[in-house]
Amino acid sequence: MHIGFAEKAGLIALGALIPFILLYLIRPRPKTLKIPSLMFFSKHYGRNKLLSFLRNFIRDWLFIIQLLLLLALLLSVAKPYSVYPHDITAKNTVLVIDVSASMQAKEGLTTRFDKAIKKARVSLGSKNTVILAKGIPLIALKEASSSDARDFLSKLKPLDTPSRLGDAIILAGEALTEGRVVVISDFQNTGGQDPEVAKNVVASKGIVVDFIDVAEKEISNIGFVDLSLDDNQATAFIKNFNTDEKTINLKVNNENKQLIIPGNSVEPYSFTIPKGMTKLVITNNDDFEVDNTLYVSAPEEATTKVLLATNNESIFLKNALDASGLVTVDITSPPVVKTGEHDVYVFHNIAQNKILTGTFEDVLSKVEKGASAVIVAQEESGSINYGELLPLKLGEKQGKAYLVIDQVNRFTKNIDFGSTVDSFFKVSGLRGVSLVSADNSSLIALEERGAGKIVYFGFLESASDFKFSPSYPIFWTELIKYLTDKQELSNLNYKTKDTLILDSKQKIILPSRKSIKKSAHLLEEAGIYELEDRKLAVNLLDSLESDLNRKISFGAKSIDYELRPVKENRRYDFEFALIVIGAILLILELVYIKIRGDI
Repeated sequence: MHIGFAEKAGLIALGALIPFILLYLIRPRPKTLKIPSLMFFSKHYGRNKLLSFLRNFIRDWLFIIQLLLLLALLLSVAKPYSVYPHDITAKNTVLVIDVSASMQAKEGLTTRFDKAIKKARVSLGSKNTVILAKGIPLIALKEASSSDARDFLSKLKPLDTPSRLGDAIILAGEALTEGRVVVISDFQNTGGQDPEVAKNVVASKGIVVDFIDVAEKEISNIGFVDLSLDDNQATAFIKNFNTDEKTINLKVNNENKQLIIPGNSVEPYSFTIPKGMTKLVITNNDDFEVDNTLYVSAPEEATTKVLLATNNESIFLKNALDASGLVTVDITSPPVVKTGEHDVYVFHNIAQNKILTGTFEDVLSKVEKGASAVIVAQEESGSINYGELLPLKLGEKQGKAYLVIDQVNRFTKNIDFGSTVDSFFKVSGLRGVSLVSADNSSLIALEERGAGKIVYFGFLESASDFKFSPSYPIFWTELIKYLTDKQELSNLNYKTKDTLILDSKQKIILPSRKSIKKSAHLLEEAGIYELEDRKLAVNLLDSLESDLNRKISFGAKSIDYELRPVKENRRYDFEFALIVIGAILLILELVYIKIRGDI
């Protein structure tokens, strides 16, 4: 400890003590009278007058109080201070713990994550904040005691996500003003800020940052690193992360396959996607199990039944409906319209004089119960009474106009409708929403009616080139899927870094079998998620996270690391304390004078 004075010139003020002491010494003293009966005692005390003087000096309490009061006030002018070492790591500690998928890698009889938890326990301070390094860093525990932090660590489990370690370190620097940041990881950073750069940013604030590397051994790994989905075909990409060639034993549902993959190479495996959930498993033993299993989810629907009511079949429309291979098209010619049990009813090129009364009403009742209907515009549509099955009112035909996309949804996204139409019906009284229009008149309109949907398709076949476009069959395929609530593959297959966003809150059963109710959920577990209307497949599929034998090394290995105190010099100013002491002594002086009877 070092003691100094900020204002050394202020020490001159201590010279005021000299006249104070001199005044005390020269003040008048009571005159001593010789009394015979006390002579013996006077002679005895006279032997040491100096001792007698000091005794009287010490017993003058008023002088002592005043001396201390002046000393405190005069010293405060010099602003004394002390400099002492302080352990800045003993109080505040922020633990950045990697909980990403790579921490599940086996190293002997333990895992990297188990080693990380052991190091975290011995790194705790009196106040502890825990930040989880994963796809999106999270402050999981804030300023907790060491006992609470130990309880939290004992319950912590690794996730199946990639890691953004650098971002977690930056977050630690924002959560801490003084103390130590301890980063415990295998440093398989797969995105965001580089850990070394993040460390330097935090250290520039005067915060100590220590890296503990729990990756100590070479890891043997073969895993799924990517997945390509195209209609009914899927291609899984398998990488051999080892340097030597491997024979891969692959189980696809109940079938066994074998692939030979050279060292550090990727091999594709293509297959037709069956309905429902498909499970692919690499049965070879390795040190990282998370990427050994791949789930692929496909709709479990039966073929969609479409009834096309027409008196003059359009080859363009018929071929577009058949294009997906998932639709069975039944054709009926009015006046006989056998509605039966169909999912979608399409009306096109119907003869006005052949439609029986009540046909549209019968279809409307089926729509309200969950079916869908599509009214395709034809030259005679203006004189046909579609009743409530038409979500708008048709007016006079108009000439050439430019097309406008009013809204983009599942079946209009990425569709090229062309730039103009040669003629169309002017419409009014629209119920629902307009998706495509010309001159403020809807050409594609959508209405939800009861449990079903109604679509008006206003492109006259003779007045538009849309029927020749490659987008034409795609439009009808996506429209039928939308009307029957068929799920796209992209809405059934996700990666663990993705966020699931739903239209409303619904029950979700996680792969761990935990049940939650949310409208949005960050996918951090690989496996099967069960929703109210479908099942989702969620996989890691991250080549960087699965590459467990990196070449770059950060910080100290866990077996070598020892937590050492980091101290800084701190300054304590005595000025305020001296003023407080002076105030107390002043009050004490007044009390003493009062008791003695001087006032």
